[in-house]
Amino acid sequence: MKHFISTQEWKKEELDKLLDLTAEMKKDPEEYNNSLLGKSLCMFFYNPSTRTRNSTEVAAYQLGMHPAFNSIKDAWIGYQSESIKDTSIVLSKYYDAIGIRIFPVSVKWKYKEGHRILNEFARYSEVPIINFEDDQFHPLQALTDIFTIREKKIHTEGKKIVISWCYHPKPLPFSVPNSILLMSSRYGMDITLTHPKEYRLDDEIISVAENNITQSGGTLSFSHDIDEAYQDADVVYIKSWGARPYYGDAKNEKQLRIPYRESWRIKANHLEKTEKDSVLMHCLPIRRNVVADDEVIDGKHSIVYKQAENRLYTAKAVLYNLLKN
Repeated sequence: MKHFISTQEWKKEELDKLLDLTAEMKKDPEEYNNSLLGKSLCMFFYNPSTRTRNSTEVAAYQLGMHPAFNSIKDAWIGYQSESIKDTSIVLSKYYDAIGIRIFPVSVKWKYKEGHRILNEFARYSEVPIINFEDDQFHPLQALTDIFTIREKKIHTEGKKIVISWCYHPKPLPFSVPNSILLMSSRYGMDITLTHPKEYRLDDEIISVAENNITQSGGTLSFSHDIDEAYQDADVVYIKSWGARPYYGDAKNEKQLRIPYRESWRIKANHLEKTEKDSVLMHCLPIRRNVVADDEVIDGKHSIVYKQAENRLYTAKAVLYNLLKN
């Protein structure tokens, strides 16, 4: 039995097969209709969701599965009453797979606690656990991101991707930047990670990315100059995240980010420095004219809607891969 908690836990060859399967399912969806007929998916959300919930629910339905939505309001587990062990064992008696979303707020901003809980579910579950996003990783998003990049650029090797911090009124989790960094570093991309100096990602994640690069042949560089970083980029992936030293301390962290409100809001002139056929990505939701201007989100470089659409096909591929056999 295999879980889908982080893409880093999957071999590169296994990820390649998932991407190829995604392409097949997008090209010929009817070929896979009802291919998982009679199977069921528990969708457990500690926190709300739009794209993850809807894309996975529709994916399961199209494959013939029964997706059942559960929220933390519907159960008593973990920090409240019933243990994770008991919950995981019992749910795995009912379902063929369990998807779980748990954000930092649900674990009182205890660093990496959400990811630990996902792994505790996996330890006791008799069926695959799928990470719908925890406080460290968002593997479904990362799989979609690299699929979308390959769809647009054909090859990832040697393509420059800028993973760019951007202003947001409040600190956000590290799950998306961590995940796209780890995924792009496995696919031979030349990565520039750009952010204000106070917003460095966890050194542990950086170290894993550097190890990935030794295998893939890509590169990793760092910049605190947004204009310099965007120069000649093939892909620009924008996403805000919090300052690690202030994790869980939004009040004091806010004073750190306010000075970057204008200088790190993404504007059209930033993309003028990229390749003419570069693409702009963001996982959504995005605060318009706060994180990025309308003309950026709706502009010629933006593929945010195509990126969101592809969440459906990668979810189908993951479910099929985990459950068909």
